[in-house]
Amino acid sequence: MKNVFKKLCMLGLSAVMCCSFAACGRRSNTDKDGNVIVQMSIMNSTNENPGWLALIDAANEVLKRNEEKVRIEAEIIMTDSWDQYYTKVTSNILGKIGGTIGRIAESHMPMMVSKNQIADLTDLRNELVATGDYSADAFEGVAVKDGKYYGLPSGTQHMVLYYNKTVFDEYNKAHPEDPVSYPSADWNNASTFEEIRQTAKKLTSGSGSGKKFGLSAGPYLAYAGMYAKNSGGDNIFNAGGECVIASKPFYDVYEWFEDMLITDKSMPSTSDTQTLDAMARFLGGNIAMIIDGVWQIHDVCKYTGDSEIGVAAIPVSASGNVSYSTTFADRFWASRNSSHPKEDKIALKALMSAEAITALSSKQIGGFPVREDCVDNYLSSIQSTKLADYVDVIKGGMEHKVSVPYSTYYNIVDQQINQKMATWINGEMTTKAFVDFMDETMKKGMAGKL
Repeated sequence: MKNVFKKLCMLGLSAVMCCSFAACGRRSNTDKDGNVIVQMSIMNSTNENPGWLALIDAANEVLKRNEEKVRIEAEIIMTDSWDQYYTKVTSNILGKIGGTIGRIAESHMPMMVSKNQIADLTDLRNELVATGDYSADAFEGVAVKDGKYYGLPSGTQHMVLYYNKTVFDEYNKAHPEDPVSYPSADWNNASTFEEIRQTAKKLTSGSGSGKKFGLSAGPYLAYAGMYAKNSGGDNIFNAGGECVIASKPFYDVYEWFEDMLITDKSMPSTSDTQTLDAMARFLGGNIAMIIDGVWQIHDVCKYTGDSEIGVAAIPVSASGNVSYSTTFADRFWASRNSSHPKEDKIALKALMSAEAITALSSKQIGGFPVREDCVDNYLSSIQSTKLADYVDVIKGGMEHKVSVPYSTYYNIVDQQINQKMATWINGEMTTKAFVDFMDETMKKGMAGKL
């Protein structure tokens, strides 16, 4: 009898466990009103979440107004790392759990497309573009394969140079005999690398944990093409598709980084930003200038206190060179193995509505809207902040954009270059050798040898 009772208990426990795992794996597909629930995966970002949740709320209002039996619920994946987020999302897709739609960084789109993880959204893309309300160019790029579209742009983001005007003014007051000028806001006549270097050197002071740096500008692969274009070169590849990293424009750019990172020590290294990242140090007044994206506008406006902040064009190698800005377009996707693909597309269409995009951009989140009729709202939201005088500079960056040539091997190349970077910064590798390593690694990636 005891054995029978034991077996019954085990069977009961097994049943409960199976139900529990099923409950963890899948949410109910409908709510009490009969609406199909579409879960949307978003990365956890304390400062950006309000914007993305506002987007979802506004999209649900559109769905309700249009009498669609679909509602969107957020699935916040608890990481602020795109790599970790991508791993979780793709694992969920494989296990048929979690969000059936979501947002992903542009850099991860080629891999999602090549692994056949996401649905073909060509029909929805064509429907949206046919309205004339959207920038058709924003749909192109890494989300397109063999003429099919696998992602919808959630917004476009580009790089600018932020600077703390208060730091500049205080320096000039203390050194009237040797003043520094604000960086140029003119994308057709930007400040030169040498001008920025000399300014950064003057604005660097102190030592140890209290040291103040003149400039932060990541020497990463994603930005290398932008700097090379600003030096008269090509964006990683030439017109024939050949990798041209081992060329003078790239050597010049990385010698500029060497001057500031190694010689002048006016730029923080990775070890300087281990406990507090570069943007946090800029927000706290410990870095005078920083080259970063428009996705930082919200934080720059909110967390810089009484400091006056300016926005300038990306520097160039020589006076007269046109300034270019690296531009990203993150994407909305839908899972290929979703149990409700029709409802996923209805949800995505609502997320691309004017109401949803306006809700997002009103919080300076998501970058430049891809709907033309929402751009003015985005710019107006900036005009109500401390960056009001720099709206035209921010807008100008979109007119000088250069896209990162992402591919299925790009992230692996990027990781290997980042791993070697400390060797170069620590002086154990010459700048030329580091640039040559970047070139060799990219060519290995192109050949499938990584």
